[in-house]
Amino acid sequence: MSILEEQLEKNTLASAYILEGPDEEYNKDFALNFAGDILKSYGLSENPTQSSDVYMIDKGKDIIDIETIREVLKSIYIRPLNSKVKIYIINKAHKMRAEGANAMLKSLEELRDYVKIIFTTTNADLILPTIRSRCQLVRIGSSPRELAIDRLALYRLVADTYQGKIETFYKNKDFLEDFREDREVLLDGILELFKKILEKNYRQARLDSDNLYIVEKFDGIGIDSLETIILCLEDIKSYNKVNINYDLAIEKIFFTIFREGNRR
Repeated sequence: MSILEEQLEKNTLASAYILEGPDEEYNKDFALNFAGDILKSYGLSENPTQSSDVYMIDKGKDIIDIETIREVLKSIYIRPLNSKVKIYIINKAHKMRAEGANAMLKSLEELRDYVKIIFTTTNADLILPTIRSRCQLVRIGSSPRELAIDRLALYRLVADTYQGKIETFYKNKDFLEDFREDREVLLDGILELFKKILEKNYRQARLDSDNLYIVEKFDGIGIDSLETIILCLEDIKSYNKVNINYDLAIEKIFFTIFREGNRR
């Protein structure tokens, strides 16, 4: 039983949550499902996407400005139509401007008992520390999805680079070029590989034979190297949204993998 399921069952829900996960769309879906479970825990059968007491604040790629937060704060003081609970989902909460985050903080300090606030983010460290301290942080992972990429070809390229064959990176530029317009797929594919290695080496996860064959090529990789590579990938994923140079980003990833391989 997860911590959220336990809190729902025992009626010990917190007033505010931060849901942290790498997949923005999955974070949003998870928050909506959680909102639905909260409604049910109050004996309400409303659909969270249609309920007038569930508010989704989602500005897409834009920042969450102070005006948006002010509207939320005004609404908080009005009791819910269902007379029991009002739920606010602040999607991509790391996009709140400083003045909006400070305004939200004041509300969190004296939150009404009928209000639940759910922040979603890909990185909780980007949210104001004083907000984080007033929320329960829940890490939710990511949704399983099929990536449009030849995983085995990608994994072999990454494994060869890690083993010191940097020339393989240059010989496979055509393969990498195919993802210039869909770079998120490439980044997610590499990130998925290193998370599998982390699961296998440090959480004793069982892998199928194909994945195990590749993962064994990273035998001896230390936790520090894994963290360095994963952080590099996650940083580039976040910068990717501001159109950083694709060639430089891919070079940085593969040279980080090459360098960490040389530390064995």
